[in-house]
Amino acid sequence: MKGWEMLLLPAAAVLMVFLGTTYVRKKHETGRKEIGYKVSATLMAVLPALYLAIREQNRVSLLIAAGTLCCMAADALLEVQFVTGAAVFAAAHLFFIAGMLCLVSPGLFTLVLFACVYAVLFAILRPYIRKLGKLAVLGALYVAFLCAMFSMAGTVFFENPGLSGGAAALGGAAFVASDTILAVNLIGEKNSRKLDKILLVLYYSAVYLLAVCRYLPG
Repeated sequence: MKGWEMLLLPAAAVLMVFLGTTYVRKKHETGRKEIGYKVSATLMAVLPALYLAIREQNRVSLLIAAGTLCCMAADALLEVQFVTGAAVFAAAHLFFIAGMLCLVSPGLFTLVLFACVYAVLFAILRPYIRKLGKLAVLGALYVAFLCAMFSMAGTVFFENPGLSGGAAALGGAAFVASDTILAVNLIGEKNSRKLDKILLVLYYSAVYLLAVCRYLPG
């Protein structure tokens, strides 16, 4: 990693924290959606991912960059049309999965991890998925994409333990946690500000870690 890149990553992280914090504060103070701050925070993960994709011109970096771009687009779409936003997030997970498939092949560890995480999430989210009515099947499918992404990220770390694989695995885990909290908070109609803040911290951490994992050794 070049010297100036060592400044790019922390600078992007600091700006993401600032913009994300501003989004949460203004959202609760004004009652408005504050989409600009929300999207700008995610952009801080997109930029390093795009730079690496342009510099390396390889399939892994391009797919990860595409995943982060989908996350940024979904951030805006969720505020306008939830189902469309969720579909774009599902596409983001597919891009991340495709990128990780370029690094490792799924095996028994992947399948076991997927089954365990899906079973836990299904048990937690089952009451909320029922509230989706006709969208329940799509909800269950989204959970499958989410678990598959986490399972592949875990496999990357399992096969290549190091900072890069660790960042990918932590990013996948943070995505699972943030989406679970989102379902409980939104579909469960809890509308908890505390949960809202926690899920955003987890979400921004997830996108950032997945975006920059290829910069790290290992």
